[in-house]
Amino acid sequence: MATVGLFSAASDTGAVRYRHDEYVTGELAPPSVDRFHHRHGESGPWERPPFGRTPEEPGAKRERPTGTPAEAPGDTAPRPVASLGEHPFNIPGNGAVETDCELPTFDTDTAAQRAFLNALAPCLTEMWTPALREANLPVETPDVVVTTTDVHTPCGDRGWEQTAMYCGSDHTIYWTARYYSRVEGRESAGPYLGQFAHEFGHALQGMTGIIKAYGRAVQEAGGSETPEGLELSRRNELQATCYGGQALAALRNGGMDDDRVLSALRDAGNRGDEASDTRDHGTTANNRAWARQGFRTNRITRCNTWLAEDSRVS
Repeated sequence: MATVGLFSAASDTGAVRYRHDEYVTGELAPPSVDRFHHRHGESGPWERPPFGRTPEEPGAKRERPTGTPAEAPGDTAPRPVASLGEHPFNIPGNGAVETDCELPTFDTDTAAQRAFLNALAPCLTEMWTPALREANLPVETPDVVVTTTDVHTPCGDRGWEQTAMYCGSDHTIYWTARYYSRVEGRESAGPYLGQFAHEFGHALQGMTGIIKAYGRAVQEAGGSETPEGLELSRRNELQATCYGGQALAALRNGGMDDDRVLSALRDAGNRGDEASDTRDHGTTANNRAWARQGFRTNRITRCNTWLAEDSRVS
C-alpha cells in the first residue's frame, strides 16, 4: 500500500491473498540491457535536498502536469524531477543492467535478513545507475533499517506485524523482519528478494522525483482516501512492482539462480487488494501482469503505469 510519506508492500496483517499459480518459465526469459525490487509495502515523498517525455501507446492516458523543480541558469547537477508519466527517466531502450550480486547465505533470523538485504541494496543501486545517470538523475543507495519491533520514522510509525515500507523523507527502507518470517511464515529467500525489489522500486521513485509528484497529485485529488487518490496509489504501487520485475531480470541475467528469482517473481505477482478493504495496491491479476511485464521486457518505458489504461491499474 502506498500513502503520502511512505510506501509499503501491500500486505497489511491479514490482507494477503495467497495464490499458487506457477509462472511458465519458458515465457519469462528476461532481455538484457546493453545501454550502459499478497500486497506490497508502502512509500513516500522525496523532500531531501539535492542528493519528460514518454512515447505514448495507443489509448494511453495523459497525466496532469505536476511541475518540476526550479533550476538555476546553467545548473546541470543531477536532481529529482517531480513528474509522473512525462518523466525524463523514461528513455526508450533503458532498463536495469545485468548485475552479478554476491549475497550471503539466507536465513529467516533477523541477523541473516539484515546481512542479506544490506548486501542486496548496493546491487540494486548498481543495476539502475546507468539509466539514472543518462537521465541526469541522482543516485543514492537507500538506507536499510531491519527491525523486529515497532519503529518510528519520519513518515509515521510502523508496527512489527506490518509489511516493510520505504520512507522518502529519509530515503530509507524499513524492513519488518518478523512480519515476513512469522506472520507470513516465509522460509526461503525468494519472497524476501521479491518484496525488497518492490521496496527498492519505491526508492527508485524517490531518486527520480516521481514520489514527490505523486504526493502533490494526491493532495490535489483531495487525499489518499478519495477515489482519485486511491487510483494514484495503485499506479504508484504497480510501477514499483514493475520496477521490481526489472530488477529480478537484471539479477537473473547476472547469474542468480532461477529457483530464487522465479520464486521472487511468483510472490510479487500473488499479492493484491482482494483480501483488503482498501483498493490502493491493485488486483492480484494486475500485480502479476506488471511484475511479469517488468521482468519480460526490462524496459523503463514499459513500467509507465501513470499513462496506462484504467483497467490495467484497477
